[in-house]
Amino acid sequence: MRNALTLVFACLLCGYAASAERGALKPLAAVSGLGTSGELKIEIHSPSADLLSSDFFEGDLPASVEVEGVASTIGGVRFLDMMLVLDASGSLRKTDPNDFRSMGAIELVRSLSPKSDMQIGVVGFNTQSELTLPLTSDRDEVVQALALMERAGGTDLAAGILAALDELEKNAREGSSRVIVLFTDGQSSRNKARDATRKVRQRGITIQTVLLGSSKSGASILEEIAYGTGGSFLQVTDPSKLPEAFVNLRTTGIESVTLSVNGSPPVPARLAAGTFTGTLPLVVGENRIVALATSLDQRTKQSVVTVTVRDPSCAALEVSALNEGRPALSLDERAVEILVDASRSMWGQMNGQSKMAVAKEILRDVSDWLPDDLNLALRAYGNSSPSIANDCTDSSLLVPFGEGNRETIRYAISNLQPLGQTPIAYALSQAAGDFAALHSERVLVLVTDGIESCGGDPVAVARDLREQGITIHLIGFGLGNAADADMASLQAIANASGGRFLAASSAAELKEALAVTVATRYRVFKGTSVVAEGALGSVEPLLLPGGDYRVRLDSVPPVEVQIHLAPMERLTLTLEKRAGAVSHSERRHPLQYTSCKDAIASFERLQDSEELTLAIPNATTALSVDSARR
Repeated sequence: MRNALTLVFACLLCGYAASAERGALKPLAAVSGLGTSGELKIEIHSPSADLLSSDFFEGDLPASVEVEGVASTIGGVRFLDMMLVLDASGSLRKTDPNDFRSMGAIELVRSLSPKSDMQIGVVGFNTQSELTLPLTSDRDEVVQALALMERAGGTDLAAGILAALDELEKNAREGSSRVIVLFTDGQSSRNKARDATRKVRQRGITIQTVLLGSSKSGASILEEIAYGTGGSFLQVTDPSKLPEAFVNLRTTGIESVTLSVNGSPPVPARLAAGTFTGTLPLVVGENRIVALATSLDQRTKQSVVTVTVRDPSCAALEVSALNEGRPALSLDERAVEILVDASRSMWGQMNGQSKMAVAKEILRDVSDWLPDDLNLALRAYGNSSPSIANDCTDSSLLVPFGEGNRETIRYAISNLQPLGQTPIAYALSQAAGDFAALHSERVLVLVTDGIESCGGDPVAVARDLREQGITIHLIGFGLGNAADADMASLQAIANASGGRFLAASSAAELKEALAVTVATRYRVFKGTSVVAEGALGSVEPLLLPGGDYRVRLDSVPPVEVQIHLAPMERLTLTLEKRAGAVSHSERRHPLQYTSCKDAIASFERLQDSEELTLAIPNATTALSVDSARR
């Protein structure tokens, strides 16, 4: 058995309307107003013509967008007001024992676009009518009303039509498409139905009719009601087909809607009661979205919306510190020892200079601009014994911690000569003793171009130093084409002590790496995950997607601040310590549009990395600064 809808629309294309499953064809001219009762209109409701935010992105690529709207030939397209007028007579207990009537109406309601501005009301009729539910936009209320409809009594089509008309006149919105969906399994007084239909037609309302069963007289009445108002008639003999029939009703005179973007081949939209929905892909830049409606009499009209998708803009975060009013790299006393690799491999060349010569120049420069309140020391390894001696205890403290030692440090750096082996583990263990008398923040910065050469276990030593409260930051300098295993070995040392590993392949990168490692580190958390990290005094701000974050400064004790970053905004967060109390202030400035694509990718990599995912710090060990704002 062919579905009734298939027959109806197939015949429309060849100039006829059919009473499905009955075989009787009527010329289209005889079916007054079928699909031609008014101007064809279509309107895209979503998306609007606007810039689309990063919500439309998946990773670093634009995602798809749901296109929704309304098309109609029977009124406006901003609003739809529909009355479901359902036969509630006792005969349905036999003709539709499983109540496919209610199932079909419920499926129609559920298939409507969730964003469409639509009101639905319910009328039940038998020998009399009842407004079961006034017009409402609450779809759940409609579904509940349909599910509870009873079946008893006779059939009075006119009573149902007039009850729906009364509700539409009271509560339908100006300029809306107004539709009555009339369902029955029987027949009624033709004269009373004609009078009710005339009143409906005079008010510009369309009635779509559905008949369950094979009654010829019933079909004749429903055809007359539908065609007299510019609607359509559908006859179904199998009650199980009712859900499909209700969903596919062309209640607003629209046969189809297709969607395309930027000239792409059109794709069919889902159509239900004049509302349409479909999904289209987006690209960065302009997206011209076209929805094309075709009416039942084959007229066409389109609605166009152009939306611009922009690569989501980043926000910038800069963190600085003041200690008693002076710029600082730490809020507390901070002891930093620089451990320099002076092994024979440092004779290797970089841009026409030995790595040792480049390192010496940068180390002298850095020691000059480091703040005076930073307690600094210098140790080296491989600087005393030639390589051939295989001296694996070749490490010495060149300048101990103390005041006014900057010139001494610069002199010691100038006299370094690459000679021996690379006893990293031994040098680290010796460095632990250099901090013995200090109780401030303690940091060891190791600058090396190679891995352990004396069989020691620098990772185990790094763990020991961490237990003593000493953090190791490691700068891999001039590693060139070092094997991945070598890089991993150096990274493991930093990880074992809770420090950072930075690779520097030029003088400028070495200088920046030193600046980052001698200053107090801060980390940026999104929830419980570290998404970025930096150091006080760094010249490069962090780029992050807009949102809420937590900044944790790894001072003693730790300091935490909750912040909000807005796209295209630069936030300077300043932590200040005065008389032992820590406060913070924020300054916000406009930021020129900056692509956040790379930042989002990095953000997601860090969130996915088990190694960098940390628990929320214990509230008893973290100091939350006050909310002073300047």
